[in-house]
Amino acid sequence: MATEAADKRITGYPNDPPRERKALNLTTYEYEFPFNYPNVLVDRVWVGGERHGIELFPIKTTDGSTATTQTPSDWIVIEEDHPMVQIAVIGSACTPPGSILVECDTIDSFRHDGENERAVSARFRVDNLWGMHLRADLLRQGGSYHALPVAGMSCAVFEIPPSHRVRVAGMGAIPAWSEDGYPDDVHYSVRYIRTTVAEDY
Repeated sequence: MATEAADKRITGYPNDPPRERKALNLTTYEYEFPFNYPNVLVDRVWVGGERHGIELFPIKTTDGSTATTQTPSDWIVIEEDHPMVQIAVIGSACTPPGSILVECDTIDSFRHDGENERAVSARFRVDNLWGMHLRADLLRQGGSYHALPVAGMSCAVFEIPPSHRVRVAGMGAIPAWSEDGYPDDVHYSVRYIRTTVAEDY
């Protein structure tokens, strides 16, 4: 068993005393699309009845009169009674590789005294997620989608600072070839989200 000298200090932090490590009592909750739960907000513009997952878009499609709509991406917002310390997102990109983004609203005790909150934002991103659901144009071509090597699902797991609220966003790749019938269909479809909370904070 390792022992620590009572007067041990980390250089540069003379007023920070030795600490006791914390054992976390963890509970995991699972949410499934269409994410109709009292503590979950689906904040998106697209209103569809897709059955493979909630489609989240990283940008709002322009109406053609301006270069951008100047509006933020779609989000799934989750709040928990106890701080979340892990988020898992399961789904599929419309065109791989996909990406998942998570923003966290941390608990008050996460920040140290005198810390500049703007110096480090609690934001996370995982890229290069393979696995796709088939776009409408691919489905119309017929055949078996099982033969497509990239057809499948992906998962991103985030270990996060204790947070009472998280926002989940996603995106797919942009093929950008001249015959693409869905050039702005760059969504990621979220099928499950699992939140792991710690009751010890």
